[in-house]
Amino acid sequence: MPEPTEYTPRSVYTLEPHTDSVTAENSYIAIETIAERVYGKPYSSLRGCQQDDEHIGNDSVKLYELTSDEDYLQALGDLDDAKMYLGWDSRTGVSVYKTGMTELDYWLSIRVADENTPATVEANPPATQDLENAVFESRFFADRAFSPSLGLVLADLIRRGELPRGDYLFRHWW
Repeated sequence: MPEPTEYTPRSVYTLEPHTDSVTAENSYIAIETIAERVYGKPYSSLRGCQQDDEHIGNDSVKLYELTSDEDYLQALGDLDDAKMYLGWDSRTGVSVYKTGMTELDYWLSIRVADENTPATVEANPPATQDLENAVFESRFFADRAFSPSLGLVLADLIRRGELPRGDYLFRHWW
C-alpha cells in the first residue's frame, strides 16, 4: 500500500476588494484599505487584476503564492527591475522606456486634481505621454491610466511588513 501524501497546512488570505472592513470572522483583507493606509491612495483592483492576466474573467479567483523564498524574491525582483514602456516616439522612430522607477513608484506619482492643484493631463492621454507626476481631473481617469500589478503590490506590502508572506486569493465580481 502506498504511503499517504503528507499534508502541509497553509494559510490563505483573501484580498476582497468589496469589503469595507476586516473582521476576525471573515478573515478578509480589503486590498483598498491596505493600499490607502500604506500608500495614501486607493488601488484599483480591477485594473491590477486585468494587468496580471488579461484573460481573467468575471466571478474570478486568482491565487498569488508568495510562500517560498523563490516566489517572494522573484516578485521583489520584478518590482525592482520594472522598466516602464511609455510608447512610440514618432520623432526618433524608437520605443520609449523609462528606467530607474518601479511600477509602484510610477503609480504613486499620479495624483488627482483638487482646488489647489489643477489637472495637467487630459482624460485620455496619448500613449507616448510620460505620466510621471501627472495630475488627472478624477480618480476614474487616474486609475484607468495606470495601476500596478497586484502581485507587485503584495510583494511590496510584504517587504514593508504590512502583510505576512503566504498565499493570497484575489476575488472579484463585476
